[in-house]
Amino acid sequence: MKVIYLIGLPGSGKSTVMKQFMETMEWGAERPIDLLDTHINESKTVRVLGKYENGETFSGTDRLSMAVSPKAIEWIKTNPNEVIFGEGDRLNNAKFFEACGDGLTIIHLTVSDEERERRYQQRGSDQSEKFIQTVKTKCENVIQRFGSRQTIFGEEEGCVVEMKNENPEDTQKIVDFMHNLL
Repeated sequence: MKVIYLIGLPGSGKSTVMKQFMETMEWGAERPIDLLDTHINESKTVRVLGKYENGETFSGTDRLSMAVSPKAIEWIKTNPNEVIFGEGDRLNNAKFFEACGDGLTIIHLTVSDEERERRYQQRGSDQSEKFIQTVKTKCENVIQRFGSRQTIFGEEEGCVVEMKNENPEDTQKIVDFMHNLL
């Protein structure tokens, strides 16, 4: 099993990247367990966690129930034959990532404050500064826990890849990177 999960501040482009990635395949909706809505490709080898519907400002795991995390953790432990993609705050936590095992890649999307603010205005975002700070802290904790770190034996490679997402060219590079992980 491989799990590729996008994290980042609101407005970093997680949903935009995932929607662009999803445009390259045909998808069907599937709920493998209670509360966990997903999209699965025709060959049933690639799955995207969350809900993606036209016209919705917020997509991905952010559209799932607040109670989904424990169910998703148990499910992911039993699903070794798929490549699983996800993004959003709902499953951005150490317990979920630990359950993913050695096949985990976390893509941390970064964006300038100016571009993030422009995106907030464009989509009419009304998320509080407290919520944004909470997500920032969660991302920092995940990066610290799962990213590369210095040990007494040298540099220990983690599973976090940092990628800038300022413009459509950056978005395409991220989507291409995701395809290369298939």
